[in-house]
Amino acid sequence: MHPVTSEREVLQVRHLSSYGKAFRDVNFSVKEGEIFGIAGIVGAGRSEVIRAICGADPKGGGQIILDGIQINVTHPYDAIQAGIVMVPEDRKQQGLILHQSITENLTLCNLDRLSKRGWVSPSKLEENGASLISEYGIKGSTFTQIRQLSGGNQQKVLIAKWVSRQPKVIILDEPTRGVDVGARNSIYNIIKNLAGKGIAVIVVSSELEEVIGLSHRVMVLSRGVQKGILNNTGNDKTSNNVKVIELATT
Repeated sequence: MHPVTSEREVLQVRHLSSYGKAFRDVNFSVKEGEIFGIAGIVGAGRSEVIRAICGADPKGGGQIILDGIQINVTHPYDAIQAGIVMVPEDRKQQGLILHQSITENLTLCNLDRLSKRGWVSPSKLEENGASLISEYGIKGSTFTQIRQLSGGNQQKVLIAKWVSRQPKVIILDEPTRGVDVGARNSIYNIIKNLAGKGIAVIVVSSELEEVIGLSHRVMVLSRGVQKGILNNTGNDKTSNNVKVIELATT
């Protein structure tokens, strides 16, 4: 994993709380080119935190600051327009349209970037689709329907769809759930490459080895309470498995 070479904080989350008891007073920042992990057992509030950041769920309080400016996120559209995108946990229900093609899925959230004066060129869409298929190693053609792809290739399409918007922050919720070992390694490389390009990356995973293996720092949640943020470089990784478990279960 590459080191974080920039100290510039892209995203700051201050005193973020949910409506109800899902989580409260969460504070963290993510630097340019950093992979920031969020760990915790079931019910810790991991997914609820990132859904609030992305506007999928309303927040009860707190601030979201992007590039030093506080933003008001009340809907996913607000987050997307600001430069925050999320790859959801359930790709089939929340991320992709299974009966449509790879090109159509890659296009849906990028029409504003691919159209000209409201008109869309089919050849331009196909060219864009072919380029992303090649870049992300997706096994399929531009016209292949999403439902014909393996879980790993579906996940690559979903990631490519959002990365093509050139976000400042990308959040991945359970990025390798339901994919085979080969695809898992490919997705890990994609995530590391995103950070290498300077994107601030947040990874949420229930798999401890995954979140520790990918992340520069790891925030641990337990029953909606932030228990700590661990540095996760060099020799720290060896001992952090135990530390994360201890914090997550207290």
